[in-house]
Amino acid sequence: MNKIIIFLLSISYGFAQTYSSKRASINDFNGVLAADTVLIEVENLPSQIDENFGLAKVCLNIQHERVSDLKLELFSPDGNEIWLTNRNGRDDGRNYFQTCFRSNGFSGYIHEAKAPFIGEFIPDGRMEYINNGQNPNGTWKLLIRDLAAGVDGQLDYVRLTFEDNPMPNYKIPPCSIGYGLGCLCADGTEDCLLLPDLVLLPSFTINQIKEYPYNHYRYGGQLRLAATIANIGNGPIQTFGKNEWYCGEQQVEGSMKCEDGSASRQNLYQRVYSKSDGELQYTDIKAGTNYYDDKPGHDHFHVDSWVSFRLKKDVYKKGKLKKTKLIAEGQKVSYCLFDTGICNNEDSLCYVGGQTYGQKNLLNYGMGSFADCKEGEQGISVGGYDTYGMMYEGQYIDLPKRLKSGTYILEIEVDPEQKYQEISKENNLYRQEIVLSRQRKR
Repeated sequence: MNKIIIFLLSISYGFAQTYSSKRASINDFNGVLAADTVLIEVENLPSQIDENFGLAKVCLNIQHERVSDLKLELFSPDGNEIWLTNRNGRDDGRNYFQTCFRSNGFSGYIHEAKAPFIGEFIPDGRMEYINNGQNPNGTWKLLIRDLAAGVDGQLDYVRLTFEDNPMPNYKIPPCSIGYGLGCLCADGTEDCLLLPDLVLLPSFTINQIKEYPYNHYRYGGQLRLAATIANIGNGPIQTFGKNEWYCGEQQVEGSMKCEDGSASRQNLYQRVYSKSDGELQYTDIKAGTNYYDDKPGHDHFHVDSWVSFRLKKDVYKKGKLKKTKLIAEGQKVSYCLFDTGICNNEDSLCYVGGQTYGQKNLLNYGMGSFADCKEGEQGISVGGYDTYGMMYEGQYIDLPKRLKSGTYILEIEVDPEQKYQEISKENNLYRQEIVLSRQRKR
C-alpha cells in the first residue's frame, strides 16, 4: 500500500512563504510498484502562481544508501507534476543532504552532480509546468518511488518555498502552438513547414557511461549509458493517438495485455505544423506506435523504438581503415517523450556540432509544451530535451564475454526506423570513442 504522511508545519519569511513536512519512511521496493506519498498543505497564498510569483525552491533531506534507486516527483494541486530527480547518483551514491531544487540552481544540473547533492540544483523537470497559472492553495504531493530492492531509507523533510520572480531565467516564448503570429520561418517568408530536428546531446552520454565487470551483482557485463534527445528544429516533435489499439493485426479496446503477454499498441500520428499567410496550420501524418510500460519507475506510455545502441570496432589493415565491424547491439529502446529540460546558451549542455543551442539561436524557441507521458499526446518542444539516465531500464549494451580490451565506437541513433518527419536525418546518429578494459574477463 502507498504510505501517507500528513503535512505538519508552515513558516512565513517576509515576501517568501515556506511549507514543510515531517519525517517519513522510504520503503524498499518489494516487487510491486508503489510510492511513499508526502502530503503538504499549502494555504494563504495568492490564487495564482506564474512567472511573477510562484514555487521558487524545493528543499529536502533524504537518508538512503543507494539514491539511484529513487525517483522523486512533485505534484501540484491541479495534478501537474515535475521530476525533481530520477535515479541520479550512479550505483554507489548515498543521501540527499540539504538538497534544493531551483530553476536556476547555482550548483548546476542534478543529473551532473554527485551524492549527497549539497547545494541548489536545476531539477530534472521544468518549473514552469508548475507555475502555470494554477491556484497553489491545497494539497501538494511528493511521491518517492524506490525502484530496486535491497535498501530502504528515510525522508527527514521536504520544504516548498514560494516567492516573487520564482524562475529568473524564464521568458514567455513569443511562438506557441496557441499563438502562431509569433512563429517565424527560417527563410524569412510567411509560408513554411515548422519541422523538428532531433539530435543526441553528447554532454549527457559523456558524463553518464560506465562499463561493469561480469561479476557485478546488478549489471554484470553491461555497458550502461545515458541518452538525451534534443529538438533543435523550428517546430515541435508532437505525437498523439486516436485510440486505435492493436494486438498484432487485431484491433482491441484500449491499452491492455494481449494473449501472448505483450502490451497492445496504439497507432501514433505526428502533428506537423506550418505557417501559411501568417497563420499556424497543421497536418497529421501516421507515424509509429506507443504502449503502456508497466516497469518500475515508468507506469506511463512509451513511444516504440525511439533510440538504438550499438558497439562497433574499426578494423585497420596496413594503417588504413578496412571496415567497421558490429560488435554488440542493444535493443531498440522505447521512450516516453516530454520535456525534462530546455536548452540555453549560457552553458555547454546543448553543445552539438560546434554550436551551443538555446533561446538566442533557435528560431521558435519554446514552441510546444509537453509536461508528462500521456496516452494521447507526447512530444519535445523547440529547444526542449528528453533524458534517459544510465540507471534507467534498457539503457545498456550486453558486452560479449570474450571481448578484448581496447578502443571501440559507441553509436546511439534516434528514430532508427525513420518514422517521424524532421528537418534532417543526417544528425540522428551520435558516435563516441570509448575505451573498454580487461575487467570483463572472468
